[in-house]
Order: sequence, then structure tokens, then C-alpha cells
Amino acid sequence: MASFSSLVKDILPYVPNCPDSLVESTLRSACIEFAERSKAYVYDLDPITTISGVYEYEFDQPSGTDVHQILWMTYDGDDLDPISPRSLELNYPDWRDKTSLPQVYLQKNPSTFWVIPVPNSSVTNGLLLSVALKPSRTTSNIDTAFSNSYRDGIVYGTLYRLLRIPAKDWTDPQAAADYLSLFNQEVVQAELKARGGDLGVRRVVKYKGAGMSPRKRYKRYGSEIDY
Repeated sequence: MASFSSLVKDILPYVPNCPDSLVESTLRSACIEFAERSKAYVYDLDPITTISGVYEYEFDQPSGTDVHQILWMTYDGDDLDPISPRSLELNYPDWRDKTSLPQVYLQKNPSTFWVIPVPNSSVTNGLLLSVALKPSRTTSNIDTAFSNSYRDGIVYGTLYRLLRIPAKDWTDPQAAADYLSLFNQEVVQAELKARGGDLGVRRVVKYKGAGMSPRKRYKRYGSEIDY
């Protein structure tokens, strides 16, 4: 893990007399925004064992992070689709009273998610999922690989936030606007990279495996079912 304090030296030359503590907290905020918008902090969680009759489960993400969004999930080899709260109540009005094979999932908060319908059997390591993480508001560290890969974007995001603060020795609204533009560009590139869109070739992915359904993940990244 890399500390936010280790990145302070990259910021200080552009913001004279800015306190280190302010730089560090702003680095954290910029990193959180970058991770939320790009969904580039991708992490595959350990498999989760489902329990018959239990529909709510907890994430087991790395310390110092929150789950921003589920990117994809499978149950016993089959893909589950994301669903919105509104669609859940419209399409599964009595879902709490029935058990069956789960078909959809709903992220409730950064700590928990639901699978619907309620599982009708216990399946060891039945749930596999990949998530987009973000640093928590209280952490002092960030994953080293993520920090190294998107260092420029994090720095640009920090500078635009600091330079727009009014009435400081380092205040520079025009420079803040310039760094915001650079930050936005880095977010776009990071999102493309996370999606595999920067490969320069058309990807053809085939899923195969013993006992696994050939269902395709049309809605696998970031979209949800909403009727």
C-alpha cells in the first residue's frame, strides 16, 4: 500500500505555503472522485458461500476501501443481472416470501448486497463477484498498483481542488480550470482502460467451463435492469 502522505511532495511545488495536512486530505478526496468516476479500481472478491433462506450478504473488501459498485456477479456459474430498487418491487413484489435460484442482485450500500430470489440452497463459494473500489474517507493509504497506474490523474484532481480555494497564497482559478480539464481526460482514459476499451482491437470473449451456463453478460459493466 502507498500512503497519501508519500504523494504530498508531488503537490507542494504548485501550492506554496499549503499545509501538508490539507494536501493529504485533498489527495484522498481526489482519489475517491477518480475511483468513483472511472471505476478503474477493480477488485475480485473472495468467493462467498450462500446460505439457504438468506438473501443479504456482506462484502469482504480490502481494509481502507469501500465498494463503490458491483461490476459483475455469478451464482453457481450463472450470471446475475443488476436491478434497481424500483424494478425489484415491480417485478418481484413478494420476493422475500419465496426461495428459488437467484437471478438478480441489488447493492444496498458500500457494505452489503442482496441476491434475489432468496437462495433455496446453500452453495459453497456460490457467489463470485468483481467490484469497483474506492478509498474510504478515513484511510491514509491507497493500493500501490492503482496509485502508480493513475498517479497523474490523482495529482491533477488534487491540484484543481486546491487551486480553486479562494484567498490563499496558491489560489489560481485559471490553473484550477486547466487541471480540471486534465483530470477529466485522465478519468476518461482510466474508464476505457478498465473496460478494456484502450486495446485498439475488437475483443471477442468466449466463456466456457464445465457445468457453466453459456449466458452472456450483456449488462455486466455498470448498467442495471430498470423497466
